[in-house]
Amino acid sequence: MKLKRCFAAFLALALTAVLAGCSSDGAVYVQSVEALAGMGGIAPGDKFLGLVVSENVSEIKKDKDKTVLELKVHEGDDVKKGQELFAYDTEELQLNLDKQRLELEQLNASIENYKSQIAQLEKSFNSAGAQLKLEYTVQIQTTQVDLKEAELNVKTKETEIKKSEDLLENAVVTAPVDGRVQAINETGTDSQGNEAPYITIQQVGSYRVKGTLGELQRGGLMEGDRVKITARTGDTQVWGGSVTLVDYENPSQGSNNDRYYGMSGDEMTSSSRYPFYVKLDSTEGLLLGQHVYMEKETEDGAPAALSISMAFLCYEEDGTPYVWAESRGKLEKRLVTLGSMNDMAGTCEILEGLTMEDYIAFPDETACHPGAPTTHTQPAAEASDLESDMDGAAEPMVDGGMN
Repeated sequence: MKLKRCFAAFLALALTAVLAGCSSDGAVYVQSVEALAGMGGIAPGDKFLGLVVSENVSEIKKDKDKTVLELKVHEGDDVKKGQELFAYDTEELQLNLDKQRLELEQLNASIENYKSQIAQLEKSFNSAGAQLKLEYTVQIQTTQVDLKEAELNVKTKETEIKKSEDLLENAVVTAPVDGRVQAINETGTDSQGNEAPYITIQQVGSYRVKGTLGELQRGGLMEGDRVKITARTGDTQVWGGSVTLVDYENPSQGSNNDRYYGMSGDEMTSSSRYPFYVKLDSTEGLLLGQHVYMEKETEDGAPAALSISMAFLCYEEDGTPYVWAESRGKLEKRLVTLGSMNDMAGTCEILEGLTMEDYIAFPDETACHPGAPTTHTQPAAEASDLESDMDGAAEPMVDGGMN
C-alpha cells in the first residue's frame, strides 16, 4: 500500500527529472506552471465530473426457486414505494403446489395404513402361540419405524407446502422505497458466480455526489476537504459539501457505471480511477442521477492554491524556499511562500511567488543560475528519454479532472 501511495509522487518526480536539461544553445528548458500543477495533484480550477447518487440503496434478490415471468421496470426508471417491479411465473408455482398437496395426501394415507397394520399385528400377537410372538414383535416394530418415518415426511411436506403458498402469494415483487432503478442483473449472480441483487434501487433523499480521481491525482483530495458543486447545465446554483471517503481500495478501470464520469471502458488503455464521495450541505434543487461539476475549495471558500511537485523546490542556507523561474527570457531565483505538503502526491502548495502563467525550470546545479537564457522547447534528447521512461515505467496517463 505504501508503494501504491508513492506512485503519483514517483511518476511526477521521474517526469520532471528527465525534463531537466539544456538545449544545444545552452538555454535552460522551462515548463508551464499551469501544466505542472496537474502532475501528481489537483490544479486550481480543476473540475471533476460527478453524479448525484443516494447513500441508501435497496437491493432486491430474485428467488432461485422461481422463474421470472415479467420484468416491469428498466434501468434508470423512477419508481414509487409499492410499485410492481417484476412478477414470477404463477402457473409453474401452482403446479408445484398442487403436486406437493397430492404427495401430502399420499403420506397421510400411508400413515393410516401403517396404523391399521400395527393394530392388526397386535391383535394377532395376543392370540398367537409362544413361537409366533417373536415374529409378530419384529413385524410390529418394523411397521412402527415406517410410521414414524411417514410422520416426519408429513411435517417436511407441510413445511414445503407453506413455503410454496408463500411464494404463490408473493408472486409480484414491489419496490420497497421511492427511488431510481440503478441496475438490473438478469443472472442474479456476480462475475464469480456468487448470489447478487437482481434489482438495485437508489432511494430518494439522503443524496451525496460521487466522482473519481485519476492515478496522477492520488492524494489530491482527502477526507474533510471542502468541495464546490455546480450543475453541468449552466445553472448558477451552487452547492457545498465535504469529502467523506476517497476509496483507494477499490479502483476502477472502466466498469459500466464509469460511463457516468466520462471514463473509457477499455481496461487496456485506461489508468486506475478512484471513487470519492461528497456529503452535501444541502440537497435542495438536486435530482437523483443529476450530473454535476465539483471543484476543490480552501477553508475560506476560495479556489485551492496551486500545487507543484516538491522536486522543483530549492532552499537557501537559511531554509528560505525558492524556484528557478523565468523572467523576460532569463532565469531568476523566485522566492515562494509554501502552504501544506501532500506527501502522498509528492506536491506542495505555493501560496505566493508563482502564478499559473509562470514558467519554471527543474533544479540543475550545472545549468541553473541567475541570468541563464531560457527556452520553452524541450531538448530532443530529453524528449526521447521521456518516451523511453514512460514506455518502461508508467501506464498511459489519464487526467481525472476537467480544466
